[in-house]
Amino acid sequence: MNTRTPKYMLIKNEFVQKIESGYYRPGDLIPSDNELMRTLNVSKSTITQALKCLEAEGYIIRQQGKGTFVADRSKDKINLSIYLCPMEDNEKHFWISLIEQFNLTSSGFFVTPTFLTNDKAPLRDSLLQSFTSGNAPDILSLDGPDVPYWAYMNSLLPFDGYMDSSFLSSFLSPIVTQGTYQGKLYHLGYTESTLCILYNKELFHSLGIRIPTSAEDAWSWDEFLNVCHTIQTKTSFPYPLLMDSGRGLSPKSGEWNSYAGLPFIVQNNGSFFNDTLTATSGYINSPASVAAMNWLGELFHKYHYTHVEDLSADFPENFAMSLSLPSAYFQSQKRNSNIGIIPLPHGIKAASPHGSWGLCMSRQTQYPRECCEFIRYVFSLQNQLKISQLTGIPVLKEIYDVMDSFQAGSGNSNILFSQLRNTSFTRPQTPAYPFFSKQFSYAFYNIAMGADAQEEMNHLAQQVDDHLYRHNYYQQS
Repeated sequence: MNTRTPKYMLIKNEFVQKIESGYYRPGDLIPSDNELMRTLNVSKSTITQALKCLEAEGYIIRQQGKGTFVADRSKDKINLSIYLCPMEDNEKHFWISLIEQFNLTSSGFFVTPTFLTNDKAPLRDSLLQSFTSGNAPDILSLDGPDVPYWAYMNSLLPFDGYMDSSFLSSFLSPIVTQGTYQGKLYHLGYTESTLCILYNKELFHSLGIRIPTSAEDAWSWDEFLNVCHTIQTKTSFPYPLLMDSGRGLSPKSGEWNSYAGLPFIVQNNGSFFNDTLTATSGYINSPASVAAMNWLGELFHKYHYTHVEDLSADFPENFAMSLSLPSAYFQSQKRNSNIGIIPLPHGIKAASPHGSWGLCMSRQTQYPRECCEFIRYVFSLQNQLKISQLTGIPVLKEIYDVMDSFQAGSGNSNILFSQLRNTSFTRPQTPAYPFFSKQFSYAFYNIAMGADAQEEMNHLAQQVDDHLYRHNYYQQS
């Protein structure tokens, strides 16, 4: 060996020669670190340095737990950028693995992810800066209710003409409804959600509390209050109901306050906007809407059945009930089998929210067909099975036929599916929704703290109507 050249560089150069000569082809698995140490008779640190250089120069891709693969370095490959906003670390790991696998198998282009916080304000600022500077990603993830705003801003490219009807027909209908604005499809949710109550199974059985088994069998508002009263008087829990798995009801909770509060307005035959989505006065502050918000507020400040402050340390080990997203159940059941799911209580009628984060194409992309190819890969049965095992609620009809948790015909997963199928509603599809949701969040918080519900809803209606007026009611020019 040439003593002037470090050993790791010699090894690195040898691999480069083998890769560029075709001895190793894109996607090939190269020998493990231990095998290389034995065959080349060098130390672990030497192998590590060599592989780091190869990885930095794009010759290899290292996948934890799987091995080291030869990357495709075709000079004419397109680099698609994607902005993702994972809710939890396990979702981020899912995306990293999915994109790595796609890049190993794709021959014409590769995908480079950027992970952003899913807090609405920082995300919106990042996207506005990207679109304004002309550096928007090719693909971006958005929360479903925010799609009309970005579509109105002409930031999104519709899927129409790029996705065939047979592919789109495989989705649950609420997913397509959520992603459609003014007749064009801009967004495909990669997971679905609803609102449910998690409960302490041992406690409920010991207290003899009736456990609903379907959306049709859900508690009424009165029965829910009776259950809360029973827990409050017969246990030592600080609150019968945890809010958002104990995280409370902060005015800065983003979409959570709207997601948790709006269904109860619908359940009481209230509404949010007029039919043309150009006014909220007389709707969000109608007697039915105000009565629903007053009922919700009393859960906090009158009965003390739930809380505003953060108590997340109490979940899931020490709780009676929790108003939560299903993901909280699927994340916690692995370490606590004493958790069950109850459908959302109903008022005059049953209503539950739905909606999720999903993928959109940027209007600035030069590669819409490549974007759609990657998005179709995301929605392959194999990948959707993986993400459904994290979130629990698939978006493809076919998965309900193959996931074990949906085969029994009853139980926790089917309670969620029953809600989605029978009682779900889509949040208002208007560019004004982000502003509306923010104002509703503050109103809900104030009502929970004891403010007058009618005054808060009147103020909310005035704020939103002023916003609509300033933006010319979001009429397309």
